[in-house]
Amino acid sequence: MHLFGWRRNGFFAGLLTACVIVLAQAPAHAATAKILDRTAAGKIMPATVFFRGQTAPTQARNSGGVHFANGKYMLAALVDTSGYSTEVKQKYQGYLLTEVTLDFGGHHLAPGAYGFGFIGHHRFVVLNIGGEQIMETSWHAFVGNRPVPLEVLPAKDGYQLCSGRDCVDFH
Repeated sequence: MHLFGWRRNGFFAGLLTACVIVLAQAPAHAATAKILDRTAAGKIMPATVFFRGQTAPTQARNSGGVHFANGKYMLAALVDTSGYSTEVKQKYQGYLLTEVTLDFGGHHLAPGAYGFGFIGHHRFVVLNIGGEQIMETSWHAFVGNRPVPLEVLPAKDGYQLCSGRDCVDFH
């Protein structure tokens, strides 16, 4: 009987040990999303981007993004728009690359490459690479001490893309 009890206890001890090992390893495998600062985002953001028939340099110093738990990215950077017409410059201030579907105020943005801009009357617009506006939502004022030209920050239900004092929430 003692031998049987030992085997049974040994079995349960082995099972418990296996469960502890699996649970201890779970956090290492359970990744979380990470906000990318300008240094991290600037390293993977393309140096030049295509938009409306031209290429333009991105500003790595004015970039940010998110590295999601599934390993995919969302990146944004301000762009040097000096070669574009005034009409295009009014709406096209930055470039957004996303490998995941994003939600901006109930508007879904599929994975892809886009232009974006913060324009008057609290409007945030997204343009396809042909320059056509495909989305518009409202932006809100930055709440913080020191705004920078572009950054991604945490928000209540996701993230904020901020350009100076203008921010738009997304998740």
